[in-house]
Amino acid sequence: MDVPDLSKLSDDERLALVRKIAAEISGSLPKELYAGSFTLNSKLPYKVCSFREVLIHRVSDLADSSIELLVGGNLVPAFVMVRSVMETTAMMYWMHEKSRGFLKKRDENAFDEFLMKGMLGSKDGTTRQTSYNILTAVDHLNKEFDGIRGMYDQLCEFTHPNWSGVMGAYSVIEKEKFLLHLGKHHRKPLLAVGLAPLIASLAIFREYYNSTAALLKDINDSYEQKSI
Repeated sequence: MDVPDLSKLSDDERLALVRKIAAEISGSLPKELYAGSFTLNSKLPYKVCSFREVLIHRVSDLADSSIELLVGGNLVPAFVMVRSVMETTAMMYWMHEKSRGFLKKRDENAFDEFLMKGMLGSKDGTTRQTSYNILTAVDHLNKEFDGIRGMYDQLCEFTHPNWSGVMGAYSVIEKEKFLLHLGKHHRKPLLAVGLAPLIASLAIFREYYNSTAALLKDINDSYEQKSI
């Protein structure tokens, strides 16, 4: 996967790069999905494609909002959004790997359960399926891309009301005057904290979104061949 060395890029260059990737993703968003274009011998190919396409819509929506917040200097809200981008990328990667594994070991029940929990899972009882702990997906991604979990954990420090996301982001102490200056203009976190994981996540998402297309075709074709 072609991802440049981000440490050699300025913030402006990173912003230009992430805008480019986000634009490429938003420019390829599907508008509809026709179930009749898939095999009639199994619902699995249609489910894989459905999950794939809603994930790209989600990641595009989150990426656009993240960039807008970053450019506007609203870094803590941006970091919260970028963390969601990372989670969506992790789920895309996990679905890709589950699809690849299914072609090797055709456990239909297990694969269907994964897809149903991924698409319809919830924690509040809204649906019958229980959703996965997203950290499981993030850890799967980290095994392939070492360092992803570290980026994710750093963003969590801003997402939660920890030091980085509260005192570290919205205050600065002037000890000599016994003053606590308040507001985001006093302490701005580094822009790179959000840009680096956003660029990496979108590049990884794009790679595995595209790669899943070939797996999807293979899964669909395998059921068509069974009916011959």
